[in-house]
Amino acid sequence: MSKILRAPQQIQTDEQSEKYFSFQIKGWTNFDPMDKTLAKIAEGIEQGGGFLSLMEVLKVEDDLASIGDEEVREFFANVLAAKRLLRNAHELPKNLIEELCSALKTEEEVIPKKTVTPVAISSVDDKPGSHTGLRWP
Repeated sequence: MSKILRAPQQIQTDEQSEKYFSFQIKGWTNFDPMDKTLAKIAEGIEQGGGFLSLMEVLKVEDDLASIGDEEVREFFANVLAAKRLLRNAHELPKNLIEELCSALKTEEEVIPKKTVTPVAISSVDDKPGSHTGLRWP
């Protein structure tokens, strides 16, 4: 009896399987969203305090290296590295695990949890070429 040989399955890394989307959202609310986090704005909209009038995907990138914005690319790289670290934490040396735990605990005590806040909201302007909407850090 012959055996069927199969090629080993390729293991996809997070970087290979992710797509990255740049998008823009326009909406209206009956409350001032200026000093609210994105989560609070979404909560207000879900409770009937507004609606989204447009969501447009501006660009799609198939890999992290294709993202032109260095800050965005670095953010996603850090998130992917943290996910890899969590998946493989059991393989790390014990002293490194302790250092990581200590660093995370110190970070929580020293710096309050960071929330995303709007940097600026421009006036609603439907003129061609205008850049309306939220700008996030």
